[in-house]
Order: sequence, then structure tokens, then C-alpha cells
Amino acid sequence: MIQAFPILMVVFAVGTFGWIWAISTNLNSKLPDGVTLNSRRFQFLFAIPVIYLIAIMAWMGLSFTGGMNEQEIMNPGAIAAIIVPLHLLSMVIIFWGVRFAAKTMKSVELGRMAKFGDYAGEFFLIWFSIIGYWILQPRLNKLIEE
Repeated sequence: MIQAFPILMVVFAVGTFGWIWAISTNLNSKLPDGVTLNSRRFQFLFAIPVIYLIAIMAWMGLSFTGGMNEQEIMNPGAIAAIIVPLHLLSMVIIFWGVRFAAKTMKSVELGRMAKFGDYAGEFFLIWFSIIGYWILQPRLNKLIEE
């Protein structure tokens, strides 16, 4: 199970992040006139946690399965000094990316720039994606078809 965990995490993360990426980029072209959201900034920033998670899972996979010897594995202090700031930065960017996707979706639905009160439900449905897939995807399909 320990050996399969990094692979399962990468599959789940790539699927969920791919869904958020698809919402943000596909619906951006359908934003109403006068509403602009910076999708280039989203694409640049959202790539950071994706790359970080893939790298950390690869490192975890190698260290758990014995693919790295003890000299190649850093000491815990150095690991924490690298991972903690990158993890916190990734968490902030992920929250921002989820907010961006929810705001994009709701702005397309409303035909105007959405405020947080308008898209708070979508934000939490995207955040809890296991439930959100079932509720939001039919609405997303309608928006893309229009």
C-alpha cells in the first residue's frame, strides 16, 4: 500500500487539477463582454503546485520503495526547509486556482463579474471535488455547449 500511495495521489491530483484547469481555460473564452479574468496568470501560477506535487510524489515514491540510498536522502531539517515553504505556497495557489475556476464559471452563468457571495457554493463544490464532480459537471457541460 505504501508503494501505491504516491501513484494514487498523482492520479487523483492530476485528475482534479486537470478539471480545475479545464474549467478555467475553456470557460474563459465564454466570459461576457466587459468581464476579464487573467487566464495567463492562472495558467502560470497553477502550474507551480502541479509540478511541486508531481516532484514530491516522485521523491516519496523513490524513498519509500528503496530507490534512493541513505546518502541521497537529505536530513529531515533540510527536507522541511524545502518542503514547508513550497507546500504553503502551493496551498495558497491551489485555493486561488479553485476560486478562479469558480469565479469564471459563475461569471459565465450570470453574464457579469461574479462576487464571492455569488460563487461561494461553486468554490466549495470544486474544493470538495468528489461531490462537486456530480453537481457541477452537468452545469459545465451546458455552459460549454452554449
